[in-house]
Amino acid sequence: MKHPLRVGAVLLSFALSMLVVVVAHAGETQALVQEDIDTLHADIRAMTEAFERGDAEPTIERTHPSLKAMAGGPDAFAAMTRHAVAQLRELGVSFLSLELGAPTRVYPAGAEEVCFVPRISVLEMQGKRMTSTGYMVAIRPKGGGPWTYLDGAGLRKHPDLLHQLLPDLERGIPLPPNTLE
Repeated sequence: MKHPLRVGAVLLSFALSMLVVVVAHAGETQALVQEDIDTLHADIRAMTEAFERGDAEPTIERTHPSLKAMAGGPDAFAAMTRHAVAQLRELGVSFLSLELGAPTRVYPAGAEEVCFVPRISVLEMQGKRMTSTGYMVAIRPKGGGPWTYLDGAGLRKHPDLLHQLLPDLERGIPLPPNTLE
């Protein structure tokens, strides 16, 4: 039998499987403008707050299509995410704090652009605190458009998954730290 804390951490990693932000123009890396940074931070905060309230819908809506496809399609992904959110609420997982760092520069990924947003979340479950130091992967169409996300926590044990989900993203990009303590 798995320890409830470990199961909760695994479920949290999967359910928050929105990755970092990647953005690129004309094949070159570039910095984001303040409006993009503000949008990224607002989106990530909104998804986290909704998740804590037990509302999986913003996460489902804003997850990158590649993860939905890997999960068996949009409906299967939505069902899994709703189930994971419900289980985490039953386990009493709560977010105590969220810190978002400056996004990385933007990287090209085929028809999309990607960046990574560092994130430190302090969670509590069954009286135990956990600190998740990780990142969100943010993805949008090259040249602009709405952001979608992947949670870097899902890459802790499977870092090769990043390039399965985003095969056109260049290899060797330095990623923010990704630990759970």
